Amino acid sequence: MVDNPNEFATVAVRIIKGKLTDQLVEGIQYEKITQWYEMTQLDVEIPGWEEYLVPVANSVYDHVICDSEVERQFVEGLEHRDDVKLYLKLPAWFTVPTPIGEYNPDWAIVMEDCEYGESTGKPLLYLVRETKSTHHLDELRPDERRKIICGERHFQDVLGVDYKVVVSARELP
Repeated sequence: MVDNPNEFATVAVRIIKGKLTDQLVEGIQYEKITQWYEMTQLDVEIPGWEEYLVPVANSVYDHVICDSEVERQFVEGLEHRDDVKLYLKLPAWFTVPTPIGEYNPDWAIVMEDCEYGESTGKPLLYLVRETKSTHHLDELRPDERRKIICGERHFQDVLGVDYKVVVSARELP
């Protein structure tokens, strides 16, 4: 690197920018606001996604868009669970602002609260889940990992909504 000052400077700038971004993400704080999304904002039809549609019974739609095989298997798992009352692949416009761009989580899920397979009679659980092929955030792209950290702060810390990264529907409570 001493022989190539331009390459040294490029690598140094990339490392410094990465560390600065990590500090911004670690220090982010969200505040609860009184703004709501309305059901009328949900898309009726999404043209051009036909090959990614999976027919379902427990969603607000009769089909769900799956971007990957991990998502497809997750949907199949949701469909086989009796405690999952309703779920929704969150639309592209549903985003959480982060220092590195907008984050669009994958799923909103409404479940019946159960213990040992039996209903507790308690209110329903509201969950937000991000589906990935791994639980190890270090294996993801740096910006993807940072957005997930921001999503967790947004949903759990501020809104009190259960948020996790999952690989399969078996990981739900």
